[in-house]
Amino acid sequence: MRKNLKSLVIGLVVAAVIVFISTSAFSTQSINVLGTSQISNVGSNTEVKLLSSEMNDYENAIAAMINNIRVDNGLSAIAADGALNSVADIRSSDLINRNYFSHYTPEGTTVFNVMRDNGVSYRYAGENLAQSAPAAIGTPEAFINAWVNSPTHLANILRAKYTKIGVSMVETDSRRVVTTVFTN
Repeated sequence: MRKNLKSLVIGLVVAAVIVFISTSAFSTQSINVLGTSQISNVGSNTEVKLLSSEMNDYENAIAAMINNIRVDNGLSAIAADGALNSVADIRSSDLINRNYFSHYTPEGTTVFNVMRDNGVSYRYAGENLAQSAPAAIGTPEAFINAWVNSPTHLANILRAKYTKIGVSMVETDSRRVVTTVFTN
């Protein structure tokens, strides 16, 4: 009887460990923006308008939601810009291809270096980054929610001096990265 009880207890402990490990695997799903700690709902009634034929539907949705937030806060909408889309694509691709998540490349360069290297002049500029793992949980709404709940990212979205935006989304099966680049 003691042997059976001991086997039962060991079996329950093993089962509990297996359940813990399997549920912990789901906790690795995350959406990250640099500097944010909470996520709330922005709303699902966001109107999406085509801003640029150079952006896919996902990227246009991000840009449209940003413009809706700006207009809701008394600011002008900003225009999609092909050169900024290219800069955003360079940044998103680099983050995916070299598997890092930072406003600084491993060599220490930033989006401002990329803009200068690609002939983009500006007086005011900024970058918002977001990533999700797995890729599929990184909806436009989820990333916008994360940016809205981060004071520094929201400040970029609401900076009145910005008049142009570039957006790029790059993904693998396991990760999605979105870069938005703002200038005047």
